[in-house]
Amino acid sequence: MRGAGPDLERLVRRVLMDAGFTVEPAPVPADGGLSVWREPGRGVVIRWDLPALGDGAGGDTIRVAVRLALRAVLSVAGFEVSEDGDRPEMVVLSSP
Repeated sequence: MRGAGPDLERLVRRVLMDAGFTVEPAPVPADGGLSVWREPGRGVVIRWDLPALGDGAGGDTIRVAVRLALRAVLSVAGFEVSEDGDRPEMVVLSSP
């Protein structure tokens, strides 16, 4: 895994904030925000939370939209990104 250290975490945070995302300082995302942290052996983890919308199609649509927006921003910036199923997180494996 290339470059998955503290510099990668800082770079990911900066790219996401520049794109308009709210990045929380804690590893647990607040209502509608993102949390970003480095997990040794895995990469930089990005997890998100959505405002309480209840279950159903509306919440699912927003989750998909957030996932697509994150992937687009990170991919355009040149990051290698991995996703694991339907969990509200993705992992940045390397930087441009």
